[in-house]
Formats: sequence, C-alpha cells, structure tokens
Amino acid sequence: MKQGVNNTIIFFSFLIAQLLVSNFIDFGPMVFIVLYPLFILTLPVGISSLSILLWAFAIGAGTDLLYNGMAGINSASAVLMAFLRQPVQALLIRKGELDSQIRPGMFEMGFGRFFAYSALLLAIHHLAYVFAESLSFVYFSGNISRLLISYAVNLTLLMLIEFGIFYKNWR
Repeated sequence: MKQGVNNTIIFFSFLIAQLLVSNFIDFGPMVFIVLYPLFILTLPVGISSLSILLWAFAIGAGTDLLYNGMAGINSASAVLMAFLRQPVQALLIRKGELDSQIRPGMFEMGFGRFFAYSALLLAIHHLAYVFAESLSFVYFSGNISRLLISYAVNLTLLMLIEFGIFYKNWR
C-alpha cells in the first residue's frame, strides 16, 4: 500500500516536471527533453511486469495528452522501454542482487551498472520515439543527429537528476 502511494506521488511529480520542461524550455527542433524515463527506470524490482507497463503507459499518455505533440508517441516509447526493462535488468544485474522492494538506482547498483542500464533503455526509448515521429527510416540521416544530440542531453540530465535527488539523499 505504501509503495503504491509513493509511486503515485513520484508519478505525478515526474509528469508535472515533464510538462513544465516541455512547455517552458525550448531547445529548438534538434533536442527534445524527456524526464519521465527515469520514473520507469527506477520503479521497484518487485513490481509485476503488467504494473510496470501500466505505469509506463499512464505517464506516456499523460505526457501525450498534456503536451502539444503527436498523440501516442510518448506512450509507445515508454511502453517499449518498460517492456524491455526486465530483460535489460537480467543482463546487467546478478540474480538476487536487488531485493524485491528496492528501486534500481545509482545507490543500489553503483554508477557503472546504473549508467549502462539507463543508457541502454534510454537508447531504446529514443529510437522508438524518433522513428515513430518520422514514421519511416527514409529520413534516417536527418534524424540521426537529432537522435544523438537528444540522447546525450537526456542521458546527462537523467544521471544528474538521479545523482542530485536520489543518490545524494542516501549517502
């Protein structure tokens, strides 16, 4: 029960932060900022796969509905990232290393493994987002620069948020 309330509070915090960043900070057409993947990345390990997919869909749909973008892109990208979260965790985290109630974060996983975990899942998210937005691979050469710049900015931002908010409080 307590975990559900915490997840709901964090969900709305990330949704509000995403909307504030999306509506008030404009980096031009080459960079899109997404903060909500950190919410999906750090959901506790013990949550069922269906719950993770529902949380991802909810935060993606909330972003789609409240932001002036193409409907469904954030939802699809978030759900794909959530769907592949468990296999990526199986690749990077030894069995039994994270308890069922612990969130996968920088403090629990260490910087290197959390960086690899975040980088891989954020790359999946960004690839899905950019190619769903253009609806083809025809503009791949034009989209690759946007993809790489946005990916680098977002990965840096997510690592700074994780370190500044979550890791700093546990030291």
